[in-house]
Amino acid sequence: MSRLDLSRCFKPISGKLSAVEEELKRLLASDLPVVAKLAGHVRASQGKRLRPALVLLAAKFCGAVTPEDVRFGAVFELIHTATLVHDDVIDHADLRRSKPTLNVVWGNTLTVLFGDLLYLQALASAIRGRNWRLLEILAEVATRMIEGELIQNDCLYNLEATRREYFDIQERKTALLFGGCTESAAVLAGRPEPDCAAMRSYGLEIGRAFQLVDDLLDYTATREELGKPALSDLREGKLTLPMLTLLERAPAETEPIVRRIWEAGEACPIRPEDEARLRELIAAHDALSETRALAAKASAAAVAHLSAVDGEASVKRLLLKIPDVLLERSA
Repeated sequence: MSRLDLSRCFKPISGKLSAVEEELKRLLASDLPVVAKLAGHVRASQGKRLRPALVLLAAKFCGAVTPEDVRFGAVFELIHTATLVHDDVIDHADLRRSKPTLNVVWGNTLTVLFGDLLYLQALASAIRGRNWRLLEILAEVATRMIEGELIQNDCLYNLEATRREYFDIQERKTALLFGGCTESAAVLAGRPEPDCAAMRSYGLEIGRAFQLVDDLLDYTATREELGKPALSDLREGKLTLPMLTLLERAPAETEPIVRRIWEAGEACPIRPEDEARLRELIAAHDALSETRALAAKASAAAVAHLSAVDGEASVKRLLLKIPDVLLERSA
């Protein structure tokens, strides 16, 4: 991802993003040593803060004159972080953003409990906001995200997994969270329902594009770019769209390789000859083009939804740019 381009998009909300960091620091503060050490680990490996940035930019665009955008920017980031913490346990991941995961350093039990605590901290902060519509949005998002995780784990290591299941997982685990961020901003601004729906759709499409690019990068980016091993999804038993496409186009050649990778287990690196052959098959059968095309389609749809909403022109230009920036990211 071009951090330079994103930093330009985030410039109008830089002060509020700093306020979100302070709010996160406050929410994660604890006089319990065990909580403090886990929180410190999470804060030391923070991500791009894309979700709170979307809350803040969308709120500014919609005309929300309230400090509550900072509160809910932090709330959505906590929910996102809690999901990552739990995902790392479920996926047996050992790296996140090039740093050891919580579960590797402190074990699964503490990590799961800390993820639960993050969810509850997010909920407690949201309740203090006293906005029932936002609580409904958050409850819906969190519920669907957990459902997505259940569906994904039910499909692990299954060569019969379907596209329908893939897109259902994508929608629940990623897109709905982005949609919640942008819809919440419109709710905070008191926008009418059609505007709230359009802002939700803008976020949903960004989330769809984001996940498609993420799945593409697992097959095209390097370990250094990703901050984790390439082909991690496949090693963890997940069939994302690039591999689903390859399995459709070259099942006889692809299935034996996938089975060998799964039988070896997540802890074993993929054999160089198997990785090389997979990459040859992907190129020969053009297995990545559909994922790229769908990501571009979702990005264009996000722009179309936002174009129908009136708001601060300078911020609108930035929001219209973000889908393309995310589409071109490399990590």
